[in-house]
Amino acid sequence: MSTTTATRTRALATIAEVVDIAPIPDADAIERVRVRGWDVVVKKDDAFRPGDRCLYIEVDSLLNVTDPRFEFLAPRGVRTNDDGVTGHVLKTAKLRGQYSQGIVFPLEQFPELAGFEVGADVTDELGIIKWEPAIPAEMAGVARGGFPSGVSPTDEERIENLDHVLQARDHRWVATEKIDGTSMTVYRDSDVDGQEPYDGVAGRTWDLEFDEKNPMWKLALKLGLFDILRDAYPDAKRAAVQGEFFGAGAPVNPLKLNEPRFAAFTVQVDGKEIPRGEWPAEIAALSVPVYDFPYPETVAEALAQVEGLKSLVAPDRAAEGVVWRATDTSTVKAGEYYVRASWKAISRRYLMKHDR
Repeated sequence: MSTTTATRTRALATIAEVVDIAPIPDADAIERVRVRGWDVVVKKDDAFRPGDRCLYIEVDSLLNVTDPRFEFLAPRGVRTNDDGVTGHVLKTAKLRGQYSQGIVFPLEQFPELAGFEVGADVTDELGIIKWEPAIPAEMAGVARGGFPSGVSPTDEERIENLDHVLQARDHRWVATEKIDGTSMTVYRDSDVDGQEPYDGVAGRTWDLEFDEKNPMWKLALKLGLFDILRDAYPDAKRAAVQGEFFGAGAPVNPLKLNEPRFAAFTVQVDGKEIPRGEWPAEIAALSVPVYDFPYPETVAEALAQVEGLKSLVAPDRAAEGVVWRATDTSTVKAGEYYVRASWKAISRRYLMKHDR
């Protein structure tokens, strides 16, 4: 199973280690296995033990059910993406009161992965791709190419994979609302080095040709985002503001808004992410809204903060979750590595309700 879409950035399948195993109340045949910060329900006869190496596949993975090792998932449903690839999509589930996200397999079932160490990304080796819901034709536009170079795609890491970032407590963190829509990047190239100035708009994976009827282009022009970038960063070769396109016209509209909206969450200039505290005022005014939360100390606390959370955009509606962002830096040290100073916690209750 292959894909013709843009380059994948998320490690959907990894070699992992079983951290913990616990019984599920009133359940004799199943138990809970923990891999990193993820909880997965397994059959007791799968015989996992703490410390075992395993294959872990995350939610949102599209699995090829013609592979004999995945074919047992076919009766649970299959979907076909925009590229015509059909498979089973792993989603959040709840069994006997226990959330389950993803799936684990004994490594013995995958001899082709022999020699990979714990932490290795084996997504490509298994032909796994990320499930992306279809984008309405009127919104998709005509692609002029892949995602614009020099701008990082918008895909925050889940806290279940990044618990060490919770130790970076010497920075100023804010909890911004994770709005359920689709990613939108607006960028401007200047005439530095003799280049012709260029205004561009991109969706999650594609750079879009100019079309005044395309909802993203239309909103970028209405908000004056190109002028804001030009005035704020006149000497930049490429400046970009990224955010969520949501409300009317978006692929999903769970907040039930009657108009399209844009909420900014990232600014990048010449390949460098600008800390939130250094944004120009005009972009800060368009920011995703902020919750007054203390920075969590554990993964469990981070997930508890978003369960049942109400949206700040539409207070009578549930929020998808939060994205924590440092306002004073673009990178932080998490364990042995430096990572982006942002991560997300998604409500499992929300994911189940909205089939995410």
